[in-house]
Amino acid sequence: MDVFIGQLVGFLLIIALLWKFVVPFLRKTVKSAQDVVDQQVAESDAAKARLEDAKVAHERSIEQAKVEAKQLHEGAIEDAKGIADDLHKQADVEVKRISEHGKAQGELIRTSMVRQLRSELGLTAVDGAGKIVRDHLADPANQSETVDRVIDELAAMSRGGQPSTGVPSSSELIGLHSMHAASRDAARAVAREFSSNTEGKSPQELLAASEDLTQIIDFLQHNPVLRKKFTEDEDFPALKKQLVHSLFDGKASPIAVEVVASAVAQHWSQPNDILVALRRQNALVVLTAAERDGQIEQVEDELFRVSRLLEANPTLASLLTDFTKPADRRNALLTGLLGSQIGNYTAHLLTQTISLLNGQPAESAVDQLAQLAAAMRGETVAHVVSAAELSDAQKQRLGGVLAEIYHRKISVQTEIDPSIIGGLRIGVGDEVIEADIATRLAKAAETLPR
Repeated sequence: MDVFIGQLVGFLLIIALLWKFVVPFLRKTVKSAQDVVDQQVAESDAAKARLEDAKVAHERSIEQAKVEAKQLHEGAIEDAKGIADDLHKQADVEVKRISEHGKAQGELIRTSMVRQLRSELGLTAVDGAGKIVRDHLADPANQSETVDRVIDELAAMSRGGQPSTGVPSSSELIGLHSMHAASRDAARAVAREFSSNTEGKSPQELLAASEDLTQIIDFLQHNPVLRKKFTEDEDFPALKKQLVHSLFDGKASPIAVEVVASAVAQHWSQPNDILVALRRQNALVVLTAAERDGQIEQVEDELFRVSRLLEANPTLASLLTDFTKPADRRNALLTGLLGSQIGNYTAHLLTQTISLLNGQPAESAVDQLAQLAAAMRGETVAHVVSAAELSDAQKQRLGGVLAEIYHRKISVQTEIDPSIIGGLRIGVGDEVIEADIATRLAKAAETLPR
């Protein structure tokens, strides 16, 4: 019994302990679990509700999307129709533009073809006329008639005409056109002083003076400082002349020294102008010697022929102009080519001119010499180009007619060039009279439509 009671007490004690400590814990645990389950159930119900709402919203969105898609489709159809209409309109405009452009282009091509055809027909006609003219002028008598006709036309011009102003009337202006007025006046003053100071001097003395003057000019060409000194200090001409005498007296001909002294006493626009004037004056010294020796006409003719030779041979002219080569070699080339065909005065002029070239073309320098020679005789040179040799009567008559036109004596220098076909091409100073058949045919071709 005691055992039973003890066990019962122990059991009750255990029950009491369980009830006090374990049961509250279990209750709390069960309640927590139940709360979790209740919360999950509530969340599940809420999720179901949200799902239903989402389904409803989804269905509503689908319906709205269908409506919007239908609207977009209908709008796209309308836009497509509008774009198609615009494209049709643009296509119509472009077709019209292309059609009009094609018509204009066709008209332009037609006009161009007509113009080209007219031009070709015109050129053919001109060529045909040229052939007929050439065949006609193959007869010397007909060729001579074209020359006479030109002379007749010039004679008609001379009656009641005014004198030409494009040609220098004397040697005073030849070779000075590139200078300013002050330098031209200075060069002319040097020439006048030379003429005054050398009256009675023999041709031999003048030639010797020219040789010395050539050396002085060459010296000045290679001494720009001295050249500048000679053209400055315009208020002290006497001092500059004294300097010239101190440098060259006893070393050069008094005539040459006086020419240089006269030059340095003048007023020059540019320092290089004094060299141009001295080279020109040097030529006048030799021409004066030739004139006093009665050979000026021969010199003029020889210079003219050499000038034509250089114009017809540009390679030779270029070799003579190349002042980087020694002057002796260039002069030897020209002397070897001309040989005995020229006289002493012409040879002297050519030698000094080639030696002193400083950038001026040889053919231009020689042509200037020919003009100076003609001017020394009181004449102006007329360069006459013809297809055949002129008769003496034609030369004489042409010279007389040109003298009436220019109111001065004219020296006719002729040149034969078959390419001008007929008529004459005349150059007097800066003026050119193109009365040749070739030029007239060329001008006729130029007037044709292009």
